[in-house]
This record gives sequence, structure tokens and C-alpha cells, in this order.
Amino acid sequence: MPSRLIAMVALVVGCAAGVLAGAWLTDAIRAYEATHRQVIAQVVEEKAIVAQVTWKDAAGIQQTGQARMPLDRVSGVQARIWLDRRGRPVSRPFGPVEVVFGVLMACTAVGGAVWLLLWQARSVAHWWAARRAVRHFDGQWRDYAHKG
Repeated sequence: MPSRLIAMVALVVGCAAGVLAGAWLTDAIRAYEATHRQVIAQVVEEKAIVAQVTWKDAAGIQQTGQARMPLDRVSGVQARIWLDRRGRPVSRPFGPVEVVFGVLMACTAVGGAVWLLLWQARSVAHWWAARRAVRHFDGQWRDYAHKG
């Protein structure tokens, strides 16, 4: 198999994996948004990784919790946070940057793996053909040596 063909097959398979990864990520985001809701919270205290926030739940009761940073800021003291079905703060869903990064990583990883697999298969095929040729040549040489 020529090197160009190996590269083309790897590219096509990598692109197909990227399309599948993009569809999967998009479905995962839709499922996340269907089971989680977004609210505006007051930022009480910010630490290195988490922020202490307060918000009102669906019944209008003041709630307190910790949200992971970075926060999606509305203003200097307000931020959007995501809540799960139980009303606990959770991380936000993937955004466009994460989806594009996931697609590119899937393309690169799968395409690279396919290229490596095909390249190794080609190398083994060449090794096997060379081994058969040497074995055949050795047999002919022995026949010639015994006749002479």
C-alpha cells in the first residue's frame, strides 16, 4: 500500500471520527441542558478554584453553595451557575471551544492510530515478502551448490 494511500485513508477515517465525536458531544450537551438549569447567583467569596455563591431556588428560598471557577460573569458580583435536578451547583456544559477541541482531538487521535496501524501492516508485509524472497533465493542457492 503506497504511503499516500495510507495517509488518505487515515485522513478520511480521522475526519469520520471527528464528525462522530462532534455529534456525540452535541447530543451530550443537549442532554445536559435538558436535565440542568442555569440561574443567576450572587458571588459571596472567591477562592482559587471555587467560589461561594448564593441564589434563589424555584420556590424562592435562598440557597448557598460552591461553584467551580471560572464563573460565567453577569457583573462584578453576579454570575451564571448551573444546577442539577436536586438544586446543587455543578460545572457548566461544554461550550463551542470544548466541542471543537474534542473534535480535533478525535480526528488527530483516530487518524494517527489508523495511519500507524496501516504503516505497521505495510512494514510487516514488506518484511514478510523479503523473508519469502530470501528463503526462495536460499533454496535456489542450495540447489545450485548441490548440483555443482
